[in-house]
Amino acid sequence: MSEFGIEMRRRRMRRELSLAALADRVHYDKGYLSKIETGRLPANRRLAGLVDVELEAEGELVALVPQESRRRSGPETPTAEDAQSSEPDWGRELAAFGEALSVPLTMRPTAGRGEADDLRLLTHYWEEFDRHRRLSQQLPPELVLRRLIVDFNTLMELVQTSRSTASRLRLLAARYAEFIGWMCQEAGRLDLALAWTRRTADLATRAEAADLAAYTLVREAELALYEGDPATAMELAGRVLEDPRAQARSRGLAAHRQAQAFAVRGDHAGCLNSLDHARDLLHPERIAQEARSAGEPVVGSATVGGLDNAIAGWCHYDLGRPRRASEFLADALERTPAEAHRSRALFGARLALAYEASGELEEMRAVTLQVLRDAGLVHSAGADAELRGLSRALMRHHNIRELRELRSSLDEALVGVR
Repeated sequence: MSEFGIEMRRRRMRRELSLAALADRVHYDKGYLSKIETGRLPANRRLAGLVDVELEAEGELVALVPQESRRRSGPETPTAEDAQSSEPDWGRELAAFGEALSVPLTMRPTAGRGEADDLRLLTHYWEEFDRHRRLSQQLPPELVLRRLIVDFNTLMELVQTSRSTASRLRLLAARYAEFIGWMCQEAGRLDLALAWTRRTADLATRAEAADLAAYTLVREAELALYEGDPATAMELAGRVLEDPRAQARSRGLAAHRQAQAFAVRGDHAGCLNSLDHARDLLHPERIAQEARSAGEPVVGSATVGGLDNAIAGWCHYDLGRPRRASEFLADALERTPAEAHRSRALFGARLALAYEASGELEEMRAVTLQVLRDAGLVHSAGADAELRGLSRALMRHHNIRELRELRSSLDEALVGVR
């Protein structure tokens, strides 16, 4: 017998709960749970979380199951040096592209461009940045990246030739770099996402943008969670929360990452405390005041309606409370614009998982069909990871024709996905 199976049986017997009753509560087959208890099958963290809640183990059962990486970007997590070296030389690729079209794409020093010209360029590229963010919700990341890379390199050349707005142009370039990192993540390249995030930190530091530099640690914490490393995510988020230069929004998003790390560990109290802290930091009036003061787009997602509820739902699912998770996630999805396909695909997929785990199969099927439409438009690696989990979960319902067909649709959509 495995250590998990032994402890699961001990706690179940102490609560005088039959295996059939436990199976009914967690919506798993009795025979499957029997194999878990006897060690003939290994437990996964999804099942461990559900059983942990029903047996009131307070995370002790979850702790007996090794953490699983949600997805891998390569054979191992890159170091800082590896991440820098793995980043393509986009400038060289852009120059090669220009030469192929017989168009020189390198700028000569100019003496004719004044401050007014630089300000107009700055305004133009901020507007472009906003357009790119909107497009990212409706197009695959590979298409958005093509435009972002060209604009980023243009901005970096403008920084070198500007006499009056170099610092502001560098700050804008840093925002582009951070966004490129996110698009790399959505394309399934966590190694490049990390490299661009660290490049953002360097640019933000040189532009004296302390809050943006702090926010890059929030992004690194998110990447650590995707790589199955909650301890690193917790440490990075804690550094942001303790940074007096970080604004309330960055600290609130850091509290979200901490909550997610606590949830992965099965720490209910720690997770709920972090969610409450995030709600306080992300109070709408406080964030609106910060945005007016900064005069630029907020960091992090600007499309998810009720971001607090979306993250709370995400966490409650990891804590083994799928019914509570579905309530939070359904509310967030209802408040997310219909055109925000990327956000709707990601959180909709997690909602489908929550419905499946709580036995609400009709709701799960309806949500999954919509997620497939949204995900088909944007090709989100984050949503794909959730949908792979849903496909595995649907194997338990092979006796229901509609769900067999749904799983076939899922697998067809995931063919060729990293």
